[in-house]
Amino acid sequence: MDDKVLLKIENLKISFKRGKDYLQVVRGIDIEAFPGEIVGILGESGSGKTVSSNAIIRLIDDKEGRIDSGKIYFKNKNLLKLSEKELRRIRGKNISYIFQNPTDSLNSYRRVGKQIEETLKIHRLPCSKEKVLEVMKDVGIIDAKFIYDMYPFQLSGGQCQRIMIAIGVICKPELLIADEPTSSIDASLRKKVLGLLKSINEKYGTSIILITHDFDVAKFLCHKAAIMYGGLVMEQGYMKDILKAPLHPYTRGLLKCVNSLEKSEDTLFTLEGRPPSPSEFKNECPFYDRCKGRKERCKENIPKIVKYNNRNVRCVNFNYC
Repeated sequence: MDDKVLLKIENLKISFKRGKDYLQVVRGIDIEAFPGEIVGILGESGSGKTVSSNAIIRLIDDKEGRIDSGKIYFKNKNLLKLSEKELRRIRGKNISYIFQNPTDSLNSYRRVGKQIEETLKIHRLPCSKEKVLEVMKDVGIIDAKFIYDMYPFQLSGGQCQRIMIAIGVICKPELLIADEPTSSIDASLRKKVLGLLKSINEKYGTSIILITHDFDVAKFLCHKAAIMYGGLVMEQGYMKDILKAPLHPYTRGLLKCVNSLEKSEDTLFTLEGRPPSPSEFKNECPFYDRCKGRKERCKENIPKIVKYNNRNVRCVNFNYC
């Protein structure tokens, strides 16, 4: 393994309980992130992107799901082999997580300033109100002194999101995982939050794993992207290369949707059909039913990853689709 790699996920597979059995929802993920990189994991609802990000710091409840196989290396340590005590030292300090719904993630009965402080105290790091106020200002909170003493229910969704980001960065983690950071805020605030994440990446050199269903968000922020569909990564590479020449037919379809919206065309391009649910997964290409370039051999097995021009693509026919 390359010593320079910060995070490396290898062949990750995850299942959740359904009755007495388990249903596999993530069927194989391989992702790398180097120091200072922003890597986007893109996909429609149910593709497995959030579950995969939860697995990085083992947030999957053992009573509900399990990691079937795979390895998750952080600075050459396999996180899946660590004890809960060892993992607690890393969570929040070396790896931080910004959850999708900030209002639900914050404690309604504690002042937000104290919640930011708590992260420092948990990891026994120097803690002061001045340091918390400085970080609050860094994440764009106006009137930080006033807001420090407020409760989450007194703040807007955008302000709560900034508090969550402050909690995420106050220990200066090497890796920040942001799960749909703009999904619960107004469109007018989206660009500000994305700009904030970009400035954190540039100022602190923090690597970011961005979970999103929005290609525009990934285009704005990410250096690299992994496109998920049906519990698998279908294409992965540098964002500039994917935008210039997408290889997988699913990626091409997503970009056509984005481009037709940007060009304000009379008829928007849409991908026909819907993604399969985990109960519908088969031992074939998950995009088969929606792919216009499909061949019979696409149904023989789940396609293996093909390496092509610094990219990974899971398609037996990508040159001809």
